[in-house]
Amino acid sequence: MRDMLEALRDKAQQIGVDFMDVRAVEDEGTSVQLQDGKADKVSQYRQRGLGVRVLLNRAWGFASTDGYDRERAFDCLETAVAMAKASQERIGDQGVVAEAAPVEDTVLAVFEKDPRSISLDEKMKLLTQYEQAAVAAGQGKLVNTRIYYGDSVERVALCNTRGTFLDMESVRTNLGAYMAARDGEVRQKGGEHRAEQCGYELIDRLTPDDVSVKAAKRAVSLLDARRAPAGKFTVVFHPSITGLLTHEALGHNAEADLVLTGQSILDGKLGTRIAADCITIIDDGTIPGSWGSFPYDSEGTPSQRHVLIENGVLKGLMHSLETAAQMDVAPNGSARAQGYANRPIVRMSNTFIEAGAMGFEELIKDVDQGVYLTAGQWGYVFCERGQYTCSAGEGYMIRNGQLEEHLRDVCISGMTLETLMNADAVSNAFEMKMAGMCGKFGQGMHVSGGGPHVRVRDVVVGGQE
Repeated sequence: MRDMLEALRDKAQQIGVDFMDVRAVEDEGTSVQLQDGKADKVSQYRQRGLGVRVLLNRAWGFASTDGYDRERAFDCLETAVAMAKASQERIGDQGVVAEAAPVEDTVLAVFEKDPRSISLDEKMKLLTQYEQAAVAAGQGKLVNTRIYYGDSVERVALCNTRGTFLDMESVRTNLGAYMAARDGEVRQKGGEHRAEQCGYELIDRLTPDDVSVKAAKRAVSLLDARRAPAGKFTVVFHPSITGLLTHEALGHNAEADLVLTGQSILDGKLGTRIAADCITIIDDGTIPGSWGSFPYDSEGTPSQRHVLIENGVLKGLMHSLETAAQMDVAPNGSARAQGYANRPIVRMSNTFIEAGAMGFEELIKDVDQGVYLTAGQWGYVFCERGQYTCSAGEGYMIRNGQLEEHLRDVCISGMTLETLMNADAVSNAFEMKMAGMCGKFGQGMHVSGGGPHVRVRDVVVGGQE
């Protein structure tokens, strides 16, 4: 493989490209879902191919092909060069690439038990066990059960005209459950998910109580919860909500490609205060075992810890080689591509708010009437307008510094910078379990998020009472 990739590189240099990189990607895995006692979705896959990107006379070209056939690989290079030539008269901003030192490295995945060594039958038995435990805990009120498992092993080789050659391996395993319960006309759901960069040992560390039983109990308990109130409240975010809000509301806005194209509210705000003093936001792709971590990005830049906001001040953005050159800063390892058939774009990794010094009880003791939001579900952000919406699976009223009524169907919305400025306290607890896939420009990417409990004044809560 290395010989072929370096031959492609040499050919690109003979052509006279400004820059070229090629990524060869091999990915295999298993995905299993059990729904209502039946094997709903079962798949095992294996795919491989390569993508070639060239910068020629300030115009980009990209082409990909499945498989590792040498002749098709060189055809792919020719196609990428032809595309760059064809687009030279039609480009707006001319392509540039920041300087970066060449790197040679081999990175093997760290795991204890290869998920490929576990039979599909054993994985199905696992899901059955988790479902049965959930049903037993569901008090006869569960109307839909869904347990899912996934694993993947990916190998990426990357070579470029700067002299970089990388051989990287990653192994990921995840397990989750979604339960729906009903009582009369009321229907509620609960979900739990665990995902790490590791092998099947993740499953050995878990029990149904951690995942499916917990999801079932939450769904059932929400049947008796009251509907959330509507209006403005002091809101305390659980770490799952903190992670959701940080990713959706701030993280995408701090991706430099969106800033450069006028799609971010952070344009022109570097070095200015955009949040309260208690808010420090980090994107860190170096955390061992975390779902969103990686040793090098898809351009060969080492993964880094980025300080996006420090004590309320916007300190930096996430960059690719191109956006770093356009903004005259150093690249910081934030360009990632899904598979071999996509070009690298600026992406988050593990994005979180740093913990503070306050305990949870101290955080809520001064709240006369507020809402504590837990169990983050989904979020949406309109980057250009700075608007966001986050949905929580459940919550609790805070009255006179105490947690009181259980709430369901809680949603919050607001303006990103206003919410960050209205934060006034951060807890000393920290959790980062919001592992998932983030979509951008048609590409999905592994990310994670989290943080401490965060207290924010004057948050709009959308409820039904």
